[in-house]
Amino acid sequence: MKTLGLAIVLFFLSINLAYAQHAAPAAPRSETSAGSPIDDAAQEQLLQQAMAQIKAGMNADAINGPLAQVIHTYETAYAHSKRQVYCAETLTEALFYSGIASSNHQGSVVLSKPDWAMAYYLRGYAYGSMGDLVHAEASLKQALALSPSNSQFLSELGNVYENEKNWSSALDTFQSADGAAEFAPPEQKITLRCHALRGQGYVLVELHKFDEAVQKYNACLSISPGDQRSIGELDYVRGLQAKAGK
Repeated sequence: MKTLGLAIVLFFLSINLAYAQHAAPAAPRSETSAGSPIDDAAQEQLLQQAMAQIKAGMNADAINGPLAQVIHTYETAYAHSKRQVYCAETLTEALFYSGIASSNHQGSVVLSKPDWAMAYYLRGYAYGSMGDLVHAEASLKQALALSPSNSQFLSELGNVYENEKNWSSALDTFQSADGAAEFAPPEQKITLRCHALRGQGYVLVELHKFDEAVQKYNACLSISPGDQRSIGELDYVRGLQAKAGK
């Protein structure tokens, strides 16, 4: 099962939680349906616990333990909400979601912590690591229902489509992930864009569109010179082109 590398997931999670604590969008604190605030620190601690379990290969324990707790907390809190709920990491992302809801004449609330969406994402990642593509896809789509322009979530869904050999959906999703990187925290944008571009390159190789694949890997190198994965993939694609007589 091809997924976003665990080291990268760990990096993004730590950055996401830190960013949410120090530079979260100006939105109301998460609240339960009873009006009492959700203990954000407790949810983040559970997410860290889940990450440690996933890192140790205890995917089922993470799914059925801390991730289930976080998901239950938020699903219970917003079960009867009449407004569309979003999770955003940055102010730009929060304003974008508010604009979507407004254009649809729909009430919305944008949570200033990404924990709920992150729990679905990590559950999808854990399912993917176990080879359960059906549940991985379903959980990632739940994460994207809350954070539809999250590049990290989109790329992981693209990886699932790759493993399903659903090349069309994979390519479309990686393209969306590339565009969505603009909403990410500044320190993540290049890494997220490169992951999305390499994902497109991989799919284009599978479709035997070698010239287009080369363009995607070069696009990554233009913003991240020395990216070893893109360099390695370029060498591989050029070898395929040579065999094809191009």
